[in-house]
Amino acid sequence: MKKNTTSERVSFNDGYRAPDNAQAVKENNTAGINRIVKLSAVINGEIISSFKHFKLKQSTVTHHEFELTLAHDALSEKQGHQLEQANTFLGKRLTIKIAYKDFETKNSPERVFVGIITKVGFSQEAHSLGNIVLKGFSPTILLDGAPHTQSFGGSQPVNTGIIADEVIKQGIDPFWYDFRVNAKASSQIVYSSQYNETHYNYLCRLAEAYGEQFFYDGEVLHFGNMPAPATPLELISGSNASNIHTELRALHTQPGYYGYNSSKNAMLTSGETPLKHMGSLAKTAYTNNENIFKTPSLQPAPIKAATDMDVVNSQTGAWGSKGVDVFVVSGDTTIPFLYPGCTADLYLRKPDSSKTGYFTKLMMTEVTHEIDTLGHYKGSFEAIASDTGYIPKPEFTTPFAETQPAVVISNEDPLGQGRVQVKFLWQLNETTDFIRVMSPDAGGTDQITQNRGYVAIPEVGDQVMVGFVHNHPDRPFVMGGMFHGGVALGGGVNNHLKSIQTRSGIRILMNDAEGSVNIVDPSGNNYFMDGKGNITVSAPNDINFNAGGNLNINVGQNMSTSVGMNKTDTVTMNHSESVGMIKTSSVIGDSQVFITGKLTEFIEGDVHSEVKQERNEISRKEMNFSTEENFTSHTKSSIFMNSGEKGHNH
Repeated sequence: MKKNTTSERVSFNDGYRAPDNAQAVKENNTAGINRIVKLSAVINGEIISSFKHFKLKQSTVTHHEFELTLAHDALSEKQGHQLEQANTFLGKRLTIKIAYKDFETKNSPERVFVGIITKVGFSQEAHSLGNIVLKGFSPTILLDGAPHTQSFGGSQPVNTGIIADEVIKQGIDPFWYDFRVNAKASSQIVYSSQYNETHYNYLCRLAEAYGEQFFYDGEVLHFGNMPAPATPLELISGSNASNIHTELRALHTQPGYYGYNSSKNAMLTSGETPLKHMGSLAKTAYTNNENIFKTPSLQPAPIKAATDMDVVNSQTGAWGSKGVDVFVVSGDTTIPFLYPGCTADLYLRKPDSSKTGYFTKLMMTEVTHEIDTLGHYKGSFEAIASDTGYIPKPEFTTPFAETQPAVVISNEDPLGQGRVQVKFLWQLNETTDFIRVMSPDAGGTDQITQNRGYVAIPEVGDQVMVGFVHNHPDRPFVMGGMFHGGVALGGGVNNHLKSIQTRSGIRILMNDAEGSVNIVDPSGNNYFMDGKGNITVSAPNDINFNAGGNLNINVGQNMSTSVGMNKTDTVTMNHSESVGMIKTSSVIGDSQVFITGKLTEFIEGDVHSEVKQERNEISRKEMNFSTEENFTSHTKSSIFMNSGEKGHNH
């Protein structure tokens, strides 16, 4: 083993891109001869000079796996079970280059694989000096180590490219491992959450939900559109390919997605979004499936959709990832340069003939490579129809979002719809978007078009309990408020006190022990029902009663009115007052009556008028006194009667 001292990061081609191997493979292909393969390996700058066996399993739907077996003396120091030197390889970058051993020129074909070593072992069979066994995965395993929870969007929309770039960089150092994000910029994601799942699971789920492709090709981790393929290799049955197996599958490939935009109260739907197969056999298989599975499959879209186009794009991706599986080709090959995502033209032997003819164009989805110490190569592959722009659905699980507490950080809904923005306990600098608030009663009618029901928007700083529509982590809503130790008060003996209280101090207090209800406000206004049939209304300032129609006051017993200063009664028309027994008026000062019309008094009993000082009665016209019996006037002094004209006494 040699030490490369020029760089910590060693590969055979820094910035390596898959070469166009098609022509080189064709030029180096000799019928009936399997070329000897040369494998070169570099581990963290250490060039491995020899090996015993190498196996690599690659797939578009999951992690790549490899196993590299070295002799016990392949390193500078002989290794035993202590793995004195080999243990330093754990977690290090492995670079493998595969080329033809007996034909190395400038244009010779080659392929590179980059992985990470996750297991270092030593095995020793009987009568053997032992082997160093290095196992590992593609660098995607660095994204699949432990579940995590975080969110994107909330304060402003993002797209799948922004999310993917950040999530990948959290687990993969771009200096050591290459990735490319080429996602659809049109996807406007208001809010998305990686919820109790690994970064890898979230990226797989995100890609499937938004119609993106996510896979590792052996060198580059891709997210977004499929990369432009190199010139297709040629797989020729009977020459560099064998045991070809072609399979058509009956699958339900057309789930129907729907969504709902609550801010617009709009159902979101999509029509048919068929996959376009280019190959005739794949196209036939796809068309035949339409007549096999006729049951509808209506499902909520796995995204927080805002428009019909969001649902269409998501459904298109689902139809694509399912539709590519209707036509699958597998086989063995002697070409060591296949990798996930590469394309190949397949040539099969014609019936009743030794000649081969073009069959179809394939894209590799699974490839297995095995190379022994002598350079003997054995490979196999599984492929789908090429040029659809889709790969099979990646392996992932869908998280189940549980109800959980959050804190309200804003209730200033930009749409004025009573929504709030919250921050979960696990969010650091992130928030949700504005989400709806559940109410015991909510709706609208022809008479009340808005806010019919119970309306109480949580305050900033309130702790609320949040649920999720369809248990989807991207679709939270507020279920209600929650008290915590800093603000909670209540219960106690018999739990007899209940209350409703607003931010400013307006309170409705209900006492089950007394049966009373007390409504108070911060100014001191008080409406108290004592539970014994009595009501007390108190106001430190004014009380105003306004009735557009009649005002009726019925008092079963006594009624007392006490006025500290002035009292004014204004009646626009008639004023009637009926007293069943005695009416007493007591005036400490003066009493005045102003009547613009007539004053008529009907008294069935006696009239007694007593004046302690002077009494004056003045009439500008006649004054008549009439009695059916005697008229008596008494005075202790004189009586004076003056007239401007003559006087008459009868």
